[in-house]
Amino acid sequence: MSKGDRAQDKRDRRRRDRSGASHALRRPPASYGDKSNRVVYVACEGSRTEPDYISLLNKTYGRDKSFRLKYCHPGHGNGLDPVETVQQTLKEAGPEDEKWALFDRDADDNRDRKIPDAMRLAADRGVQVALSHPSFELWLLLHFQHWTSQEHGHDEKVKDRLRRHRDAKGFKDYDKASGDRGKGLNDERGNALLGRETTAVRNARKLVKACPSGRCSADRIGKIQPIPAKGGEKYAEWTERTGHAAGCDPLKRDPSTDVWRLLASLGLGTVVEGRG
Repeated sequence: MSKGDRAQDKRDRRRRDRSGASHALRRPPASYGDKSNRVVYVACEGSRTEPDYISLLNKTYGRDKSFRLKYCHPGHGNGLDPVETVQQTLKEAGPEDEKWALFDRDADDNRDRKIPDAMRLAADRGVQVALSHPSFELWLLLHFQHWTSQEHGHDEKVKDRLRRHRDAKGFKDYDKASGDRGKGLNDERGNALLGRETTAVRNARKLVKACPSGRCSADRIGKIQPIPAKGGEKYAEWTERTGHAAGCDPLKRDPSTDVWRLLASLGLGTVVEGRG
């Protein structure tokens, strides 16, 4: 080896050593004891309303509650199916990071097979799921009123009630107007939701107890904890995190929404919660 080659070899080793040290020191956010910069990765089936809601929570409560919801953007605006939603979370988050996937029952696109597949994948890979039956709009409506009508996966009645509710300011043309006024949560709509989180959580908890299976209750849930970094859980154990019984069919949880669990995990809407 020539003198020049030996010098180059030393430089290459130094670069490799520095690179290796850098990677060795890198730690996932969840491994730090300091929760002041808690990051939660969230993927959504919808491309507009859910991301807007995540942004609203970050902007309004993130600093005071010391969290940041990291939206896992798929790189397009076409939306995702339930399995793709879970996969998108896994693509962006590390094994020890907190991970959530939000998707709907929505009978209009024949997803009966994909929802159970998505939930089993989530259980296996340590992802929390917030399933809304029939749709995320039920969660929005629960900020203003309770809702018990079974819609069998169709959400037009839910959206119609949301548009007509006197306290749902700005929602009159929800999903009817074009552009930002369509399904977005602009300032007026966002302001109508803010401060009603406790009502929404309480109403959503009631729906768990009213689940058609007759064996479910949010009472069985204590503090909403992240799934341990060791990885996934048995499906039955994972299901019980939602308050639903181990054998409860998610396709029959009509109506219901698990978005309340995401908020409760962030300390929102939980004024020493009365059991419901």
